Amino acid sequence: MEPSARANAYGTTDELRDRLAASLDFAQRTVECADPLHPMWKVDLGQVSGFYKMMMEAGLFALLVARTEYCQDAAWSLARAIRKNYDSGPAIACILRHPRLATSIGALLLVLERFGLATEREVSVVHRALESPYLESSEHVPFRLLDRRWIWSLAQSEIPSLPEALHLSTACRTTHPIYMSRDDGYAITHAVMYATDFGARPAPAALDGDALWKTIDAAVAWCLAAGDFDLLAELLLSQLFLRRRFSPYGVVAWRRSRGLWDSLGFLPSPSLSADAFVAFGEAEERRQYAFHNMYHTMLVGGLVALALLDQRVAPPEAPSRADPFEEPASVGRAIAEASRHLACALGIDSALAQAALAEMKWTGHDGDLDALSSDWTGEGVGEATVQAMANDAAIILAAQDYDLPRLAEALRRAAVAGTATPTIQAGADFLACQFLAGGGVGAGMLAKEREAAAGNDDLSTRVTSALANCLITVSTRLSGEVAA
Repeated sequence: MEPSARANAYGTTDELRDRLAASLDFAQRTVECADPLHPMWKVDLGQVSGFYKMMMEAGLFALLVARTEYCQDAAWSLARAIRKNYDSGPAIACILRHPRLATSIGALLLVLERFGLATEREVSVVHRALESPYLESSEHVPFRLLDRRWIWSLAQSEIPSLPEALHLSTACRTTHPIYMSRDDGYAITHAVMYATDFGARPAPAALDGDALWKTIDAAVAWCLAAGDFDLLAELLLSQLFLRRRFSPYGVVAWRRSRGLWDSLGFLPSPSLSADAFVAFGEAEERRQYAFHNMYHTMLVGGLVALALLDQRVAPPEAPSRADPFEEPASVGRAIAEASRHLACALGIDSALAQAALAEMKWTGHDGDLDALSSDWTGEGVGEATVQAMANDAAIILAAQDYDLPRLAEALRRAAVAGTATPTIQAGADFLACQFLAGGGVGAGMLAKEREAAAGNDDLSTRVTSALANCLITVSTRLSGEVAA
C-alpha cells in the first residue's frame, strides 16, 4: 500500500500516534479528576458504580496499549494514576462475598497485577475466587461469557478454548441494524473483541464470514448517520479485528470521525449535550459532566488508532460489484395483496389495479439523503460508495423510527440508483411485512392521519397504493420482475 493512499484511508503514523497519545492523556485526566461521590459517577450500574466502571475501562485501555510498542510511558502513567485513585476495598468485599465477581469487578485488580501495582492481598483474593467451585454460579448473556473467559486469561496467561456461547451470540445469527438496538450492536462488537483477544488472534471461523461483515458494514452507515461515534468506533475496531482492514463504508466513517475529532479536539459521545453542559453553572459540575460523557468514546477512538498502528493492516477493501438483488418473498406477496385491495376498493379488475399501482406518481422527498452524501464525500472512496452508504443509512433510520413513508422514499431512491445492497433487501422485506392480508398497511402507523381523516375510507387505499408503488419500483429496478 502506498504511503499516500494509506494516509488518506487510515491516517499517517504520526497522526495515529498523536490520537493515541491524546486518548491516553484524556483517560488519565478523567481518572484523576472524576469524583467517585459525585451523582454522575456514583450511579449504580448493578455490580459497580459508574466511577468503577470507568476505572476498569481505563485500566483495560492501559493494558492493551502496554502490550504494544506504542506510548509505553503514557500507558504506565495511566496505570499508576488508576492505582493512586482506586480504592479496592469495596471490590474485595464484594468478591469475598460473591466469587463470581472475580471475573467482573476483579478485572481491574488483574490489570494492576500485570503492571506490578496490585498488593499481595488483592491478588490472593481474586485468584482464590477464580478457584472457587461457585465461580460460575450465575447466568450471563453470551458476550458476557466471552468477556469472563478473556478476563480469566489475565490471571492464567492463556486463552481458554472458546465456549459454546460464541455460537449463541448475536454476532453469529442473522440480523441487521433495522432490527437491532444499540445494546445488540455492543453485544456484537464485544463478542468480536473478546473472541479475537482484541485483535491479537485471528477471528474464529464462526465470525469469519460475509454475513457478520455485512451486518457490521450496515451498522457503520447507521451509526455514522445517527452521530453515534461511540458504537461507531467499536464497529470500526471490529472490522480491523476481523479482517485487518476497513470496508469502503469504514473508510468514510473513519475519515468523518477524524475530521470531527480534529475540529472539536475530541471524539464526541452521543450522550454529550451542549445545552446540558451550559446548563451547569459551576465549572466543576461542567468538568464532571464532560469527563463522564466523553471518556468512553475517547478510549475506543484511541483503540482504533492503536489497532491501525500495531496491526499489519491491509489496504481498504475495494468496492465490489453489487450483490444480485434476491427479492424477498414478502415483496411479491405485498404487491399482490395491495393490488387486490385496490381492485376491491375501486371496483376494478386486478389487471387495472396493478397498472394503477405501477403508474402512481410518487411525491415523497428525503432531503436528508443529499445532506448525508454531501457531508461524507471526500478522498479515498468513490461517489457511488458514498451514495450507497447514505441510502443504507436513510433506510435503517426510517425503519427504526417506523416512518414508513420516509422508508419508502429512501428505498425508492436507492432502487433508482440501481446498486443493490443487503440493506435495500432488508428494508424492502421490512416494508413488505407491514402489509396485512387484504392489502392494507398495519401496525397503526397512521393513527394520527386516520383520526384527522374522520373515517375517510379513501385513506387506507391511498397509503397502501403509495407504499406498494415503492415496492414495485424496487422490484422492477433491481430484479426486473413484478409479482402478479
